[in-house]
Amino acid sequence: MEKISSKDRIRHAAVFLFARHGFAGTGLRELAARAEVNLAMINYFFGSKRGLLKVILDGFFEEYLVIAREELVGEESLYTRLSRFINSAVRYFDSDQDLLLVTIAELPHDDPEIIEYKANWARQMAQILDKEVCKPLKRETGKEISATCVGPMLTSLMASRFLFSPMMERVRGDAGESVSIEAYIEILTSVFLQGLLAQESQQN
Repeated sequence: MEKISSKDRIRHAAVFLFARHGFAGTGLRELAARAEVNLAMINYFFGSKRGLLKVILDGFFEEYLVIAREELVGEESLYTRLSRFINSAVRYFDSDQDLLLVTIAELPHDDPEIIEYKANWARQMAQILDKEVCKPLKRETGKEISATCVGPMLTSLMASRFLFSPMMERVRGDAGESVSIEAYIEILTSVFLQGLLAQESQQN
């Protein structure tokens, strides 16, 4: 079995703890103990707890942008490309739910540096959405919706299953199992695209 480096152990431990206690609620000593490293190693590898959060954000958003570029770009219909993007993005969110919680839910409004850091990633996604979704949408349906509206709306919908799952587990109780990922993707795609692309969806 390949040994996990100290740097990776710190990153994994941070994702686990930030997802459960929040960025502000996680202490460096607690983080070092979970990662089984010396406290000084956190600053050595990442500079600070904020620097560590930035590395975590980079890892998530880099992959999210790769998915957007691969699935939204192409000659197929907008309906087909958006369906493909939703499918891949939801499965990516499902593959590391703690990472999703940290990157999407952890937005410290009192930390302008982190807000701007996230905004830089959001600008890149907005550029993709504007070119591949918003402009084609206007041409095909006449609807004019900005990328800064579509991006947060779609991401929030896709992430909702995972953001609310701890609460929904208590709501369901013994009533039954949660909706499968496949069914969730199908429902979400139908709800979102029939609203956004009513004319296009009827043709597919």
